[in-house]
Amino acid sequence: MVIEVELSETGHLSGILGVFAICVAFLLGGIVLYKAIKLKQKMLFYFFLTVFFTISPWYSSGFGYIFLLITKSTLDYRFYVLLGTIFIPIAILAWLTIYMTVIFPKKKNFILISYAIFSIFFYIYLILFLYTVPGAPIESMVGIKRTPIDIEYSGFVFIYLGLMIATAVLTGIHFSIISLKSDTIEVKWKGRFLLSAFISFGIGAIADGLLNLSLLFLFIFRVILLVSASLFYIGFIMPKWMKKIIKI
Repeated sequence: MVIEVELSETGHLSGILGVFAICVAFLLGGIVLYKAIKLKQKMLFYFFLTVFFTISPWYSSGFGYIFLLITKSTLDYRFYVLLGTIFIPIAILAWLTIYMTVIFPKKKNFILISYAIFSIFFYIYLILFLYTVPGAPIESMVGIKRTPIDIEYSGFVFIYLGLMIATAVLTGIHFSIISLKSDTIEVKWKGRFLLSAFISFGIGAIADGLLNLSLLFLFIFRVILLVSASLFYIGFIMPKWMKKIIKI
């Protein structure tokens, strides 16, 4: 027997914005990946991984919403958690590769290996509580589904995601400030867009992850997150149309 699931207005908005986030990720990610392959630039490929998977925590809401509309039921809890978390380590390692290569090349290997080991522990934790420990308090150790398509993470998952957001925002702001000090006008403009991107991402991610948002504020902070993705793209790629607008 299939139990039909109904969503509140907030749930529908979260799902719609999740679907939109997927579209943005595929659109911007596709453009960057095309440029990376065409120009054969590793840094652009790392940026593709960063952009495409930074938005992945909202993949579960988007795909969950589509699945709900089609089947009238929800995604399996374990699959839902994996869909929203499993790509985060890839995003942070890709970003740190860019950051360390440019800013601290001598410390690059140490930092990347350290974060990789930390991420392996994160994967072990997920698999352990999701699949291998019978009777484990999964919700208190992994996350509680507040709506059929949204989850509030807890335990080590919450700690890991919080540390990754902090790492991305702090290193991103530092990277942006250094770009602002460049003598090249284009690099300065990239720094401005990136600084706006990392700050808006930090605000949106923290609010979305920690606060119980009303319909209005859910819309505002999710839009902020989507805008940050566009700013990341402009800051790294600086497309021709933007150069014409800012006249550089």
